[in-house]
Amino acid sequence: MSSASAAVLLLFASQSATAQEIVFDPTNFAQNVITAAKAIQGEIYQDTNIVYQYQMEANQLKQATGINATALMTQYNAITSDITSMQSYVNNLQSLYGQLQSGQGWINKVQGLVASQGKTPQQFITDQATLASQGNQQAVNLFQSGNSIAQHQQQLMQRRQQLQDSITLNPTQQATAEATTHYLDIVTSQNNDLIQLQTQAAQQAAQKQAAAAQQQNENSQILQQRLQAQQQELSNLGISNTN
Repeated sequence: MSSASAAVLLLFASQSATAQEIVFDPTNFAQNVITAAKAIQGEIYQDTNIVYQYQMEANQLKQATGINATALMTQYNAITSDITSMQSYVNNLQSLYGQLQSGQGWINKVQGLVASQGKTPQQFITDQATLASQGNQQAVNLFQSGNSIAQHQQQLMQRRQQLQDSITLNPTQQATAEATTHYLDIVTSQNNDLIQLQTQAAQQAAQKQAAAAQQQNENSQILQQRLQAQQQELSNLGISNTN
């Protein structure tokens, strides 16, 4: 919805735009929203696969032999914690995807809303400032989720090394433990690059959203000042503004 709030602010600006101001293009904006929604949908699919791989790791640990029980439980608890963290990240992405889908339909109705709801420009500006604040908070949450995933990945690597060091060995136990550890190595290696890329993407997206929210707040202040100045000019001319 923060994207939609930006659209309304730009729409108001375009109605009184000078040659130096940006004119809002709703068709291009709607297409950008569609593209963003598809990208988020793809990331949700990839992250859901990662959750499934973590669950496979946990099941594999349950079947492992020849591993110190305390170390095994530490590893198992860590993986289940990672599953919870990753699922939280997926939920954040799903929320963002839902907002983009809503924004896609909403942006097509912006001009009609301005005309039909009977609000003054000042009321619209106040509404959009509230939406900008909400969008900024979601950006912060998404950024923090990305950081949390990166930290969990580092902890998983350290715990895997501790697990390797704790193995006690007869030939059968050693073979089982090595197979389990090798499996963890493969899955972690596969996950690491993807998680790092996703974390960076989440951080960059969050930074952009936070900057956009700040710009929206600044735009609200500028528009309010402009409306007040116009009202003052009308008052000076002895004209009342009833719109």
